[in-house]
Amino acid sequence: MLLGITIQPVMMLATGTLLFLVLLFQFLQGKRIIKFKGARHRKVHTIVAWVLLVIALLHGFIGYAYWLTVRIG
Repeated sequence: MLLGITIQPVMMLATGTLLFLVLLFQFLQGKRIIKFKGARHRKVHTIVAWVLLVIALLHGFIGYAYWLTVRIG
């Protein structure tokens, strides 16, 4: 339990899957397979990059917390 939340393996699986999907979207957008033009392209690319960063940090935090609970408990 960390911050009142019991860490479950399914939580790591869900955030990892979401992280992969957002990363895939970012890749396809960068390769221009998913097309936006001009300022909208930069704006969407920037927003998705920030979302990707937040999800990656969440995934890392949950994984680290799970590792700590398994190691200690």
